[in-house]
Amino acid sequence: MSAAARAEPIDRHEHAPRRSSALDGEHAVRATAQLLEDGQDLDLLARRLSVLADPRRLRILFAVHAHPGIRSSDLARVTGALESTTSHALALLRGSGWLRTEQDGREVHYQLADPLGHRILHEIGSSHLPGVEHRT
Repeated sequence: MSAAARAEPIDRHEHAPRRSSALDGEHAVRATAQLLEDGQDLDLLARRLSVLADPRRLRILFAVHAHPGIRSSDLARVTGALESTTSHALALLRGSGWLRTEQDGREVHYQLADPLGHRILHEIGSSHLPGVEHRT
């Protein structure tokens, strides 16, 4: 089993229903259905999360997390993939909202796009290179 698969969650907690009439029967079903309706777009979230199911794209995210600002050519080198394959994966990750880019002349640098990706990567065992710290 890999270190990522064995990684312990950062914030472990369990949910257990309180024993009350509010969680019994039809009321609980209606309230749960309302939560699902009022919540975020679950179809969009499912599409976004499905992008993470590919090992190459996940390696790219681990690399960007470890080394924010990494260039696409360096991502291809560290993942052992062709630059064209890496570019395609980067386009999917950007299109799904996992990555953003910063242009510096002709170079494109990649960063995680939002805190959700950062939290997920920590939860599944990704870490930073020495000298990379969280901004507060």
